[in-house]
Amino acid sequence: MQGNRIGVGRTAEVWEHGDGTILKLYLEDFPAAAVEQEFKVSTYVYAQGIRTPRPLELIESEGRSGIVFQQIHGRSLLSMISEKPWKLAEYSKKLAALHYNLHQLEGNPELGLYKEQLRKHIISAPMLTMEEKSAVLEQLEKLPEGSRLCHGDFHPDNVLLDKEAWIIDWMTGITGNPAADTARSVLMLSIGAMPPGTSLLTRVVTGFIRQRLTKGYIREYLSLSGGSYAEINAWILPVAAARLIEGVPVAEKEQLAKEVRKRLRSVRKA
Repeated sequence: MQGNRIGVGRTAEVWEHGDGTILKLYLEDFPAAAVEQEFKVSTYVYAQGIRTPRPLELIESEGRSGIVFQQIHGRSLLSMISEKPWKLAEYSKKLAALHYNLHQLEGNPELGLYKEQLRKHIISAPMLTMEEKSAVLEQLEKLPEGSRLCHGDFHPDNVLLDKEAWIIDWMTGITGNPAADTARSVLMLSIGAMPPGTSLLTRVVTGFIRQRLTKGYIREYLSLSGGSYAEINAWILPVAAARLIEGVPVAEKEQLAKEVRKRLRSVRKA
């Protein structure tokens, strides 16, 4: 291992690697196939001209899989929002513009298909009955496939800013409908449980920031795309159900399940 550890997440650590590079080293027992998929998607995305750290090589270190990337010295958009919440309008527009621009690029079926992935995740989702899953899948089938490049996990912590903006973490990159990708971002921006013991003030402030950021992001994205919110809203139900398989806090899963059931009730009444 070279250099210092400069970051740690749910699936990987990030280490200095020398010569302007970093090593994203995945945790033990993390599937090698998933690491290879991220390398494949990152390579494709870089070749499309998106400003993303260049993937250089797949390596093994201490029995763990890793990817060597070009090092970027930017700060996450999330940290900048936390420090300067009065610039929320500017940051939400930047987030939307970056997302809209990547959605202009054609995807590749070899990266995987969004609807197919959602279908698999909904079938495996905890906290839903078989009847509820069937109802969600029925709604999913009505939605258009799409063939554009989607990030699959686009939120402020996956955007780095130096003099320019960089989009990182392409493990979930996939081909599909931009409205599905946008719906997922709306969910992540708007639904998130606070840790136990969080003060009322922090809850109120965080809720206010989430609401403003989500509204600003949606407004700017629709302005750029010329689309309607109804197109995005139609994807919230299957995307929320699919997100239940992810390693998010139980309290957040409960919020997601509640959102799914609320939307299923609306579908039945329609």
